[in-house]
Amino acid sequence: MIERTLIITDQTQLWYALGYIPRQPLPLEVTVRPHKPQRSDLQNRRLWKLHGLAGEVTGYTTDELHEEALCRHFGYTEQQRTNPWTGEIETKRIPMKRSSSRNKPEFATFMEATEILYGQTLGVWLE
Repeated sequence: MIERTLIITDQTQLWYALGYIPRQPLPLEVTVRPHKPQRSDLQNRRLWKLHGLAGEVTGYTTDELHEEALCRHFGYTEQQRTNPWTGEIETKRIPMKRSSSRNKPEFATFMEATEILYGQTLGVWLE
């Protein structure tokens, strides 16, 4: 059986799901919860535009700024690894959460915190 996620937004989809479930082989695991839409493309574009403006001020890449913002907002773990060119042991910070898996309200909170950070420390903000 292929794993499926059903997002039900109207009665027609509900009736489809109610007809689909009994036709599946047992045992079957079913989880029902309110749907929280993932962050929107517009939200994501706005964040990366902000990172770009901050990059113009700091000289850091958008990817570097994004990783730093994730670590500041969601926390991080540290990972030891060996630099393949120098052989030296380095410590890398790994964010506890990624922005791509946040729902709209969570992403909005992350975006607001990032805007405040950049505005207060770098004088960078979006209109």
